[in-house]
Amino acid sequence: MRRRVSIILLLVLLLILAGLLGRIAVVQQLQRLGVATLEWSGLGWQGGALTLEQLQVVSENGSTYDLRRLALAPGWRSGPVLKRLEVAQLTFNLPATAAPAAETTESPMLVFGDEALWRSLARWAPERIDVAQIRASLPCREGHCRLLGSWRLATEHAGEGTTLRSQLLLDLEGQQLSLEPELRLDAETLVLQAALAIDGEPAAQLDSQWRQTQEWQGRLAVPHWPQTPWLFGYLGRWMTLGALPFDQIPTAAQADLSWQFRPQAQPSEVEDWLRGEVELRANVLLPEPWLVAGLGWLNGELNLQVSGDQGRWALPQAQLSLDLKPERLADLPTALQPAEVALQVQPAGEQQLVLGQPLALQLSASAALPGGGTAQLDGPLQVLGFTDWQLSSDALLVQLQLPRLDLPELSARALRARLPLQLQANAGSAEVKLSRTGELAWQRLQLPSAEAVLHSTTVQLGRLALSLPLGDTPSLAATGELAAEVTRIEHSELKPQRWSASADWRWQGGALAWRGQLTNASGLQFDHQLDAGSDGRWKLNGTLAPIYFRAGNPLEQTLASWPELLSLSSGQLTAQLQAEAAGKGLNARLQGQLSGLKGIYDRTEFSGLTAPLQASLRGERFSLVLPDLQLTELNAGIPAGPLRASLEYQGSIASPAAGKLDAKRLDLALLGGEVALTPTVLDLAQPEQRAELVLQGLELGRLFEVYPTEGLSGGGTLDGRLPVLLRDGQLIVDQGAVAARAPGGVLSYQSDKLQRLAASNPSMRELAGALEEFHYTVLSSQVDLAEGGDLTLALRLQGSNPAFQQGRQVNLNINLQENIPALLASLQLSGKVSDIIEQRVQQYLLKRRVQQP
Repeated sequence: MRRRVSIILLLVLLLILAGLLGRIAVVQQLQRLGVATLEWSGLGWQGGALTLEQLQVVSENGSTYDLRRLALAPGWRSGPVLKRLEVAQLTFNLPATAAPAAETTESPMLVFGDEALWRSLARWAPERIDVAQIRASLPCREGHCRLLGSWRLATEHAGEGTTLRSQLLLDLEGQQLSLEPELRLDAETLVLQAALAIDGEPAAQLDSQWRQTQEWQGRLAVPHWPQTPWLFGYLGRWMTLGALPFDQIPTAAQADLSWQFRPQAQPSEVEDWLRGEVELRANVLLPEPWLVAGLGWLNGELNLQVSGDQGRWALPQAQLSLDLKPERLADLPTALQPAEVALQVQPAGEQQLVLGQPLALQLSASAALPGGGTAQLDGPLQVLGFTDWQLSSDALLVQLQLPRLDLPELSARALRARLPLQLQANAGSAEVKLSRTGELAWQRLQLPSAEAVLHSTTVQLGRLALSLPLGDTPSLAATGELAAEVTRIEHSELKPQRWSASADWRWQGGALAWRGQLTNASGLQFDHQLDAGSDGRWKLNGTLAPIYFRAGNPLEQTLASWPELLSLSSGQLTAQLQAEAAGKGLNARLQGQLSGLKGIYDRTEFSGLTAPLQASLRGERFSLVLPDLQLTELNAGIPAGPLRASLEYQGSIASPAAGKLDAKRLDLALLGGEVALTPTVLDLAQPEQRAELVLQGLELGRLFEVYPTEGLSGGGTLDGRLPVLLRDGQLIVDQGAVAARAPGGVLSYQSDKLQRLAASNPSMRELAGALEEFHYTVLSSQVDLAEGGDLTLALRLQGSNPAFQQGRQVNLNINLQENIPALLASLQLSGKVSDIIEQRVQQYLLKRRVQQP
């Protein structure tokens, strides 16, 4: 009896000890799994299964799991296994915790392609798993997001084969997602098939097969993508989908991806799959347009085949064809926005793919532009890498054809461009250069703001280089040179002719530096430098190449407003121009030098014209300054000169002829004396302008030399003052006064006509006798000059002839009238003048005779 009791007590002690050891082992295992607390209730046994009314698990990271009405049925299959698992409701909540700092995860390809993992899963899978209801609260970008669903798994064993069928149903806020995978395996092969349906519509089909770790092949097909904007919006709560609008993928999108791997050994890393025989195929089709924001409507097809063997890779087939209907491009004018863009990329012949070596492609892109224009880009392209990608090309060709281009700033006809380019680009920057000279041309280019038209223009572009950083704040930098030929420029201020231009330029940070030269067929040359800042301000410095008028007058042949009556035969002109933006206006300054000019203005010859020239423009006001004008000789019928003047003219752009002329000095040597303009300011905006001429030291003898009258001679010195009036461009003198200096002089008038009159008239006989040698003490005259140039002299003489009537004093009052222009014209015809002046004088005299009544 005592022995039985001892045995029972020993068994009880052993059971207690086993229980304590088991509990310790379970607690240690749970701790290793990160379980902080484990509580259950309603423990029982029913229908060959362990049942729990509730099981609650709290992990060390705060995650909670609540399982209701749990049933676990044990079984035996070559050892103890879980035969059946049923859960009426699974509720779990994952807290929002930071990810580990340096956590590494295995590649999805390595996990998905692990045949041993799938076989282990099939070996330990229960015959049935049924989770009737899943309620999950998961951390997301909005804080926590809810997910509802259910999961079922059924396992069948038939001989050496096993089949696992599963169904995962998810309710994503009213939208249904169904994933039904099926896994079949035997001793040699393992086959996985899975179907994805969205709201009851088939979305994707997966077929994958493994053969004893020696081969893995599969296919993923998307035969017809359903409407799923909500799906990508839901997934976006957990992951970044990138810049492409996946939520707007058209419903007709199709994809077919297939692969086949034959590794040399059991893969332990991704590279092991790639070292054996590999064949990858991909076909993606977008038959309906896909709207990509900022880009436009995109559709097309991608066909790709990649093969590898023992690390030697080839690209048997690759073809990318895309059609793009761009959205409105804000940075491009409407006239240059393409209506449709077609892109094709394919390998440049058969080639091996070598790691670290670029892939050679052939690129072809064409765009249809408004108005029947086209843009074309063709050429080879080399691509290297994926993350740190590089693009390069030595022979890209850009071609542009535009029958018509209308922009607010310009209007062009028959515009064409041909640019052979080199390209270097990576994730950080892009550089584009001309591989050889490019060309830009048009038949007609109209610039409305400049009121100019450029005909038949060809622009040669050389040494073009563009650099563009591809960061957050790209800043374009470009340099280049150009040479342009314009057959004809039409402008109201220019005479039509051929023009040429050349320049070196640089653009960086929105600023332009331009160094150029402008020439025309007449020989005009303007060297200039332009610097324009990103703030819209600019500055121009230019130099006019010296003009030698003996060789020709390019200004006369260039400027439509060149005075028709002005011609230059010799002399030199140099000039420098400075201009800059000043708010909404313009500041400009011109400095020039006239040296030794000789020429003709109307019927007046001049020579030895030398003058520094200063002109300035500030906004709407301008000024022209001749601080020291010198003229050696002036001849309008009576030789004169030299002349010296200091003049300044100020006016406005709106009324250039209504400014003010400040004549600080105007002196002209004439007939041995001088004619000077009293310093004055003439306001040309007024209907009349008044001034005064001062005559000093004019010699009568010199007058009689240049204006010979039969039988008249003499001498004396004249002074005077002539008040002048300018009215409608006509010079008028009213009551001017001229008188001889004391003590007077001598006049002698002996003519046959006067002698004949004296023979029959006693009074005329006395006059003729007095004038044979008249010593005058007074010679004065009132001078009046009317419109049209009619001069009236009221002459008063006092004096005597010592040889006549014992020197009796004689007083004479004589009125003389003469038309000065006609007089000067007759004087010119009587002397030696140029053919130009002779022709103009004859035209003037003919016109005067016609106008006379």
